[in-house]
Amino acid sequence: MGLLEADQAIIYGRIVENLRLPSPVDAYFKTIILPGFSDAHAHPQVVDGGVVGGPWRNSYEWIESRRLAVDEAAIRSDLDLASRLTVAVLKRALLEGTTLIALTGALEANIRAFLMLKVRPRVVFLPTVMSKKGWPSLGQALEAARRVSMFLDDGSARVGVFLHSIKYAGSDAVREALVSAASKGFIVGMHLSEGVPESGRLKVILKGQKVPGRVVAVHCISDDPQGLGLRCAACPATNLILYRRTRKTLKGITSFGSDWPLLIGTVPRHLGIIKGVWRRRLEEILAKATLGGYRDYGMPYSGDLVAFDVSLEKVLEGSALPRLVMVGWNVVVNEGELLDGESYSDVLKEIRNLVFEALEKHPSGERVGDPLAEAEAALHDALLARHQGGIAASLSSLS
Repeated sequence: MGLLEADQAIIYGRIVENLRLPSPVDAYFKTIILPGFSDAHAHPQVVDGGVVGGPWRNSYEWIESRRLAVDEAAIRSDLDLASRLTVAVLKRALLEGTTLIALTGALEANIRAFLMLKVRPRVVFLPTVMSKKGWPSLGQALEAARRVSMFLDDGSARVGVFLHSIKYAGSDAVREALVSAASKGFIVGMHLSEGVPESGRLKVILKGQKVPGRVVAVHCISDDPQGLGLRCAACPATNLILYRRTRKTLKGITSFGSDWPLLIGTVPRHLGIIKGVWRRRLEEILAKATLGGYRDYGMPYSGDLVAFDVSLEKVLEGSALPRLVMVGWNVVVNEGELLDGESYSDVLKEIRNLVFEALEKHPSGERVGDPLAEAEAALHDALLARHQGGIAASLSSLS
């Protein structure tokens, strides 16, 4: 048994000085964060954010008017490519210090990616239900979740369903999902109030009853779902990109998500943005960025930590990468590299190659472009539009 030491640590959101922690690893760092960061909402097969032409008033306007360079349905149907995209997301997550990530999208591809890797973060699998061609019905998603849940019993993963939204899943599916998933012990996630107030509509769908089970609403920028008993995963980076606004206060937010991890990284890369938007006590932000996702999804977190050789101030800029990452006390990143020797720059290169493979294999025919550069440019423009220099200073961490 070794000893981890740090000048400063974040333990469950609280700042602690001069940490000494019994551990399988014997080492000293400037900053240790325990548990690691949680990314409560991620679309691992999104290779184009559809940002050209914005900003938009709400998510429905964006979905109906966006022009993509890729055929998203074709990507999801390409099991090999979709799986490799998720593999890249999981590797990027670990190298950035994300020890828990909730994945929406194509369940089979996400499960395959999870099984392909020897080391990985804890994962919540949430297959997306949407009343559009190429997406599973609620019944299909629940059955797939039931099958998968039979072998996820070691605390490394959990399963549920993700309702795309009230409009695109449908009121009946929303009501049935919330009741059925709760009875089976599954988690339910859903986009909610993303530019349009929808908590009242959800209350009508539920006939005034409190939401059953564990439900994580995502975005919640237009009203507060707390009164319905919902948790809220905020995604400030993509909200700023698409709508030039995000949730006004931290009240009601329980965790943070990245939305597009391939394009703009996972939650640790957004810390400078989060800190700049809400300007609240660091401990509150750090608790939601770490423990928050674990609590939202009911996941264990013992032995999950990230360690940096830079100060906490540098970590909060979103530019620092951890030197050590542990999941369940198992080392998954050592000296800034995955155990197979892959570095962060290696994985970013892999992501770029995968994005352009998707563009080549499954073009939409609507337009051409570089989705990685477009997402970065859109975020830059959004932050400058807010006239918040403190946030804009974090942009270099996202490139």
